[in-house]
Amino acid sequence: MNREIGSSFYELHESDREFQILKQYVVTLDINFAYYYSGRNAILALLKNITNKQTINTIWLPEYYCDTVVNLVLFNFNNIKYYAINPFEFNEEIEITTFASRSDIVILNNYWGLSTFGYQDKNRPIIIEDHSHGWLSKQSLHSKADYCFCSLRKTYPIPLGAIIWSPNSKNDLNIYKNIEDKSILKALTSFDKSMRLKRKFIKEKEIDLKKEYLSFLNKGEDMLCLSNTYTEPKKVLISKIKNYINLDVNCIKNEHLEYIYKHLDTSKHFKIIKRDGFTSFGLLLLFKDKSMFNAFKTQLISDNIYPAHLWPNTTINTGWKYLFNIHVDFRYNIEDICYLVEKINLWSKNNV
Repeated sequence: MNREIGSSFYELHESDREFQILKQYVVTLDINFAYYYSGRNAILALLKNITNKQTINTIWLPEYYCDTVVNLVLFNFNNIKYYAINPFEFNEEIEITTFASRSDIVILNNYWGLSTFGYQDKNRPIIIEDHSHGWLSKQSLHSKADYCFCSLRKTYPIPLGAIIWSPNSKNDLNIYKNIEDKSILKALTSFDKSMRLKRKFIKEKEIDLKKEYLSFLNKGEDMLCLSNTYTEPKKVLISKIKNYINLDVNCIKNEHLEYIYKHLDTSKHFKIIKRDGFTSFGLLLLFKDKSMFNAFKTQLISDNIYPAHLWPNTTINTGWKYLFNIHVDFRYNIEDICYLVEKINLWSKNNV
């Protein structure tokens, strides 16, 4: 196999070692899900459904949030405001009623699976929680929000896929438009091709396929950003989602993260974002200096480790503000994790 840590998923077969390991960790989910192509489709469906039924004064977004989701909401609604939040601190409750009224919608983001929210059951705004970076985390499993959604392609090897659910209701949430979304279908095709090619690159060491699978990946992202509706997914995609949705990736992540936390050297240039008793989305390294942040990324890429910047087009007024996530999920074995630790420690040693 070609070693490559981070970056996009590759297609898995049920006979693969990675899938065999993952299917050992099954969670029982008594939830009525509605299925969507993407998290952006899902949140748009929720917001349109709510605003079509009642008057909403303001839709509140966190100041630190995925820029493509923000752009989608801004394109479709003109009553957007932002509330302040520190996405790297998890001990403070968000006092929702200090800025939002009952006629508002507040979107809460579960940052990296480490967030917990406390809010009153009545006399509050409509609450939507985004668990795209925290699927099967404590908050996603025990939410009391009006609605939740999650982009599952960030967690599982599927080309697209998202869900919405209502923790307080078993009502049908299949909110779809009966139109053809050419952009999302093109995105689906591109992501699927990318995953198939990357499988050959990883499993069969066909090195010359790297540029091709990355090209399809980038095309898929471009097409995804053009989708501005919410249609019912194809049955084959829903089947793929159901094949993975109750498999708990956090068990394997937790084993890998415990090893990393124990063996990773400290550095003055970054600090690890984590929370006791919780499993983070990946290895989260927060930098203060942008030049060191970029130097770290350059070095790791040369070692075939691909950290993801969350989020490159989002700013925040904190001293430490440049965040990398490195995937440490079921795709990797302990040798891969040791390699990851070794390369980060070497960078730290060379940048004291």
